Amino acid sequence: MYTISDYLLDILKYLRVTDVVGVPGDYNLNFLDHLEQRTDLTWRGNLNELNAAYLADGYARKNGFSALVTTFGVGELSALNGLTGSQAERVPVLEIVGTPATTTQQTRQLVHHSLPHQDFSFSKQIHQNLGIITGQITVNNAITEINRVIQAMLQTKQPGYLQLPVNLANLQVNPVFKTRIPTLIAGSTKPETPPLTLLNDICQQLNTAQHPVLIIGSAVERFHLKNVVQKFITKHQLPFVDLNESKGVIDENIPQFIGTYTGNISNPVVQQFMQQADLYLALGPILSDVSTGGFTQTFANYNTILLTPQEINFLGEQRFPANPENFTATIKALCQSPNVCHQAGPTNPFQLTPLPSGQQQPLTEDFYRQALETFVQTGDTLVVEHGTSLFALENNRLPGDNCYICQSLWAAIGYTFPAALGASLANRQHRVILSIGEGSILLSLQELAFAIKNQLKPLIFILDNQGYTIERVIQGLTASYNDVPQLNYQTLLPAFGATAKTAQFFDVKTNAELISVLKKLQPANQPLTIVQLRLEKNGCSSKFKKIQ
Repeated sequence: MYTISDYLLDILKYLRVTDVVGVPGDYNLNFLDHLEQRTDLTWRGNLNELNAAYLADGYARKNGFSALVTTFGVGELSALNGLTGSQAERVPVLEIVGTPATTTQQTRQLVHHSLPHQDFSFSKQIHQNLGIITGQITVNNAITEINRVIQAMLQTKQPGYLQLPVNLANLQVNPVFKTRIPTLIAGSTKPETPPLTLLNDICQQLNTAQHPVLIIGSAVERFHLKNVVQKFITKHQLPFVDLNESKGVIDENIPQFIGTYTGNISNPVVQQFMQQADLYLALGPILSDVSTGGFTQTFANYNTILLTPQEINFLGEQRFPANPENFTATIKALCQSPNVCHQAGPTNPFQLTPLPSGQQQPLTEDFYRQALETFVQTGDTLVVEHGTSLFALENNRLPGDNCYICQSLWAAIGYTFPAALGASLANRQHRVILSIGEGSILLSLQELAFAIKNQLKPLIFILDNQGYTIERVIQGLTASYNDVPQLNYQTLLPAFGATAKTAQFFDVKTNAELISVLKKLQPANQPLTIVQLRLEKNGCSSKFKKIQ
């Protein structure tokens, strides 16, 4: 018998999802039984739902789509913060929520995990209010509702939320719908007709500008535009900068790369170049306080063409309906237009800072930044926690073909440890490097057991400066609320199930020790690794100090 659960799982498999994460609960067990019977999909149970949502986000950033399973009420609301982060940063994560039976909901019975007002629609309404794509499977709409949610997710690159009542997990459907899945996925891409007036205006501005610069945003990657944009840049030799949200989307080693821009805390060479530009073409950025150095960017409406899925703004004028279709169509048409003739010439002022020899002196964050830049290899995935790691590492040049994961807008503390595990799960062949503070990792540390159980092998660099350093710099330098418990990470590994063969630990206090450890970690096929970096209590990167 072919069921609605089988159909939903077949869609996930077609979208290259091979691992489904989440937490079991009695309202989703019928669905999980179908997953358990699969040989092409694997259930990966998490330690809590919030971590599962973070992990699914990292998986989707690496794979293009992901799924997690939670239970009604307590489970889905626990995952809500993670799913909201996916919504804020356009990451297509599907949450499948097992809910009470349809008769239970219709008769408003007071069952566990529900609220005393006996209204079962509250959680769906919460997700709708947050802008998340929502759906509710019934006997009469099962195929239609799944198709609608999946297509909307693929069109917008936003997360989806799908309620599956426990009594409908075994709902029989016609297997003919399985054969139509390729057509369903293909149908999520609407025919694109670029707005020609806007296209001509952009081409004219590019051709007449003396010093144009492209600003690359994360939506270029989300909407699979990186190849066409990079060809456009190299063909016309157009200089570009990326942001901390979009590092590595376009190869940072081509001559047209100027650097990573963060307003007035950017590298001085990058700042100077941006100040001299007379036209800014911004493709898909999220211009938050974090990506603009506290809104200190040099560009303004009058000299900026902004193309995003939410907004199309031509030199201060709102143009055309802002939606993913117009965003994608405009960028593709621009990059393939024969009317662009500007040749800016190579402009590569960015130089890799040579790594000084490691000395037996206390480790600093600035030395760690330089050392990590020389350590990252082509093809690595670098996951960077919001905080001192983000500001310390954003100027590091990536060697090429890298995936760079951070949460520059939602900025949920603790997000990156599960996200790094999700990226590891999505592609076990790529090395995953995580840079995170000891305060941040405390929020999701229990997923270390998940990593060990599932034989994941990230390299985890924990910046241990005895508290929330980014908060100390902002406010409360000596305040107790910025202190965190001090852990013995080495003993955590066996406590969570690791052995000497499956995990390793390094305690680093000096520059020389860091260089020695990085040399040991350079060969491939390292086991799961924790490197505890002992830093000065109130120390942080020289770049982050500029914020104050």
